[in-house]
Amino acid sequence: MRIYPKVFQSGAQLLFALLLLFWFIINLIQAAFTEVIADEAYYYFYSVNMAWGYFDHPPLVALLIKISSQFFNGSLSIRFMTVLLQVFTLLFIWKTLAQPKPSKQDVWAFFGISAAIVMFVVYGFITTPDPGLLFFTALFLYAYKRLLLKEAFWYWAMLSVAMAGLVFSKYQGGILIVLVVLSNPRLLLNYRFWLAGLFALLLLSPHIAWQLQNDFPSFKYHTTGRAKPFSLQDVLVYLPNQMASFNPFVLPLAFYVLFKFKAKEAFERTLYFIILGMILFFWGTTFRGHAEPQWTIAAAIPIILILMEKRKISVSVDRYLRRIVYPSILILFFLRVALIADFLPIELEFHNQKKWAAKVQELTQNRPVVFRDGYQRPSVYTFYSGIEAHTVNSRYYRQNQYDLHNHEMKFYGKAAAIITDRFDPNATAYALLKNDSLYVRLTDKLVLTSSVDIQYPLEKNSQFKMGSVVELPITITNPYPDNLHFTNSEFPISVHAFLSGKGRKTSVKCKMAQPVESIPPNESIETVISFVVPKDLQAGTYNFTLSLRAGPFRDGFNSKSIKIQLD
Repeated sequence: MRIYPKVFQSGAQLLFALLLLFWFIINLIQAAFTEVIADEAYYYFYSVNMAWGYFDHPPLVALLIKISSQFFNGSLSIRFMTVLLQVFTLLFIWKTLAQPKPSKQDVWAFFGISAAIVMFVVYGFITTPDPGLLFFTALFLYAYKRLLLKEAFWYWAMLSVAMAGLVFSKYQGGILIVLVVLSNPRLLLNYRFWLAGLFALLLLSPHIAWQLQNDFPSFKYHTTGRAKPFSLQDVLVYLPNQMASFNPFVLPLAFYVLFKFKAKEAFERTLYFIILGMILFFWGTTFRGHAEPQWTIAAAIPIILILMEKRKISVSVDRYLRRIVYPSILILFFLRVALIADFLPIELEFHNQKKWAAKVQELTQNRPVVFRDGYQRPSVYTFYSGIEAHTVNSRYYRQNQYDLHNHEMKFYGKAAAIITDRFDPNATAYALLKNDSLYVRLTDKLVLTSSVDIQYPLEKNSQFKMGSVVELPITITNPYPDNLHFTNSEFPISVHAFLSGKGRKTSVKCKMAQPVESIPPNESIETVISFVVPKDLQAGTYNFTLSLRAGPFRDGFNSKSIKIQLD
């Protein structure tokens, strides 16, 4: 089986090879000279601490960056494998078309359609979990189409690897597999499909084991951790975001084709299911929070495939591609230049990251830096400065990879600089770049409480009356190698009851029945706390937790969270 074009067989194939090389070179230049964005720096942090899983995503993105960093420095240390991977993604898409005698016009159309899909282009040089998802989507569809024509062991093995690769890339890959089965339920009657699925699960077993060992952080984050109260804006902006992400001229054409032409056979029906299924599924998720535009990126490949097929049988589709879609590539090329050269009137994330990190390094006197809430800034700072950074996340934000594997122990008790973006009376305010003010506090001995555990005996759905005083026995365990001083003048520690629900987050300082001055290392104390339930909350269901505050850091993830009822 050949997965590469027969370069010297025809002029069309030679043209394909030349355009593919040109595509690779353009992406390589773009990757090398465009500054790394926050998410990429975060995934670089993944790669420095290789594991079979991460808080937000499966491990493939970390592996791609790890390989890139063995050969390159700078931006290419993150992006080289992404650039290379898209070459093979294009090859598999082209081979899936399986045109017996492609013309030069077919080749130009293929690269024209591909170059017009915004997300497909962007993830040819930016490294996130999406390039891996695109590659394994292309591999999966190639193997699946071949299996529909003729079942062979090689294609079943390829399909199995592709299924595992989809999930190793991004959990959305599992949705794609489900959509394929829904488009062709007869697959469930084929024992070879079940064997391929079992082998894919075997390949995924190290990641599954990692999830078990770490109490399923990714599963919890993606199912409940991202949930937010309903917002009509999230629902309404979804389709405009999709239009912009695919290209405002391409997505309407794709919808036109889906509703104008009936799927002729099983494979084409699968492409229709993936496109509509991905877009409708994630539109449904907007009822519980914002949906990121790139979550539907797997639909880009079926769109390329169906537009390539329908342009040959529809004069109107071909005319629209020539007159509207292909010229839009010039706009995308202009925007790609703007990512490198900062000449637009608006500020983009691709600019001034390196300059920002250099300024922070100067202000913090080369100390390790601890940020408050977020993963973007510590990741960017470490990537560009080479100095380790950490973040202390609170209940007002969310947990991320920095909360796993005791990363904070590298900083606990050491000299450090604390940076916040909110007023801190013990810090110095600095204006860095445009619209960016920071508060910097230097300390010779950093106190952190993220790993302190608080246990309490409250039952689920307990009733709290607003305005009443609640008394609760608790146990606080100090996991650190030093005494945990509650009366530390620089980092005073207090216990807070934290209530979240009805679109609000409320923190109430608790009183201790007996004052606690310190807890010895690796020991626990028992005490009773009391707090007044706020009167200004709405009646209903809330999430209740107990948290610690230390100095400038806000309510931490120190206890279990349970549902309680306020009335």
